Amino acid sequence: MEKNGTVREGTKGQVAELFGKISQILLAIVQGLNFNQLKWLIAHKAQLTKAIRDSVEALVGKIQDLPDYLVWWQNFYREEGIEIDFTSFQIPEKPEGDWWLIVVVSGMTYNKVIQAMRKKFKVWVYTDDLDGAIDFSKEQRRAIDKPYAVWVRANIEADPELKNKSANDLGAMPAITLLERLLLEIFYFNFISGGSYLDIDSYTLCAGSRHSVGIVPDVCFVRSGGEVCIKGADPSHANINLGSRQVVSA
Repeated sequence: MEKNGTVREGTKGQVAELFGKISQILLAIVQGLNFNQLKWLIAHKAQLTKAIRDSVEALVGKIQDLPDYLVWWQNFYREEGIEIDFTSFQIPEKPEGDWWLIVVVSGMTYNKVIQAMRKKFKVWVYTDDLDGAIDFSKEQRRAIDKPYAVWVRANIEADPELKNKSANDLGAMPAITLLERLLLEIFYFNFISGGSYLDIDSYTLCAGSRHSVGIVPDVCFVRSGGEVCIKGADPSHANINLGSRQVVSA
């Protein structure tokens, strides 16, 4: 709606749709009232109007004015059957420069994220049960009781300064987990690029995670197969084509 109260052209259809829905709701309510209740409401139209207005304004006040990227995350998880309330957790302050936000919620397992990815593009993973292959005791971060968010640099490839460094070299540096990296792929594919992939020339070493056998997961896009590939490397392995992504968390 414009400042002068007129409805923008793009919202007229929404207004008509909402008006129709409200009319149906009010009709159902009114049809359930008795003679005396109807008579009272007719005699107190001002109070009825105020009650309706107060109810609508209270409901609208709960709607968050979210940035586009948070709306995307909200819609993505809703499609997966998970509702997010962004008032329930702290989003870390965004560092200077270009960064992408990854939102992780409880209920989004490794197996579920693989299913979500396969709705959009091809994925190769060495096991049918990635949840059973990850050592959760060694995850740097997990959304056990509440969601969390991390920022990563807006790089198609892994952070340049972290290439040719093994997981052992990185030590306790806050590094991307495998779950975060897989969610980032969906975010980049859908929201950022509209159909392109990350790590097309190198691998992201997910040094914030470990497979149960001790190796460090890594992710890349394989052009020849046209698929996102999830493999692994020894914690001591370093390669110029292998690098991690540092994260900024709350």
